[in-house]
Amino acid sequence: MFLLCLEGPDFSGKSTLATAILLKLREKGLKVERTELPSRMVTGIMTDILRNSKDHIDPRVFALTYAADHLHHYLTFTKKNGSDVVIMERSLLSSLIYQGLVGKVDMDWLMEVNKHNLTRPDLTVIVKTPVEELLRRKQIRIGSEDEFEKKQFIKKVAEKYHNLPPELVNEFKVKYLEYAPMDRMVDEILSLIPL
Repeated sequence: MFLLCLEGPDFSGKSTLATAILLKLREKGLKVERTELPSRMVTGIMTDILRNSKDHIDPRVFALTYAADHLHHYLTFTKKNGSDVVIMERSLLSSLIYQGLVGKVDMDWLMEVNKHNLTRPDLTVIVKTPVEELLRRKQIRIGSEDEFEKKQFIKKVAEKYHNLPPELVNEFKVKYLEYAPMDRMVDEILSLIPL
C-alpha cells in the first residue's frame, strides 16, 4: 500500500485534489481509498465539538483529542487497509503544526502522546496555496467559522506549512508543489506515485 498524504492549511484545496487523484488512479484500475483526519468516527467528532466550542480550549487538549482520533484511525483503517493507494487528508504533521509550531505545545510531548500512531505517509504533498487565495476561499465558504478558520490563524498556519523545519520535511517525506491549475497539480502528484 502506498500512503499519499495531502497536507496544508484550511482552504488549500486538499479535498478537491484528493478527489481528482482518486478518480485518475481508479481509471488506471488501481484499488484506491480516501480517508481524512480528523476522521468521521466518534473520536473525530470530538475534535469538531472542541473546534466549535465557545470555551477557551488549551492547545494541549486539542493535541490529546487529535492524538486519540489519529490512533483510532490507524487501528481501524490505515493499519488494515488492502488498497494499492490510500489518499489521506492530513496526518500527525497537522497536529505538529497546529498544536506545536502555532499553538506552542512542546514538540517532544506531542510526539510522546502520538507514539502509538504509526501512520507515516510514503509521500506528503503540500501545495503552496497563496494566503490571499486561502482567505478568498474562506470568504465564499458557507457556514460558521471555527477557531482554526480565523484570518490571523490561517495566516500563521500557512506560514508554518510553507516553511517547515527540515526534520519534519524529512520525517513526513514532504514534497512542496507550487500553486497551479488543478490538472497540472494532479499530474505532478501522479508522477510522484510509483505505479
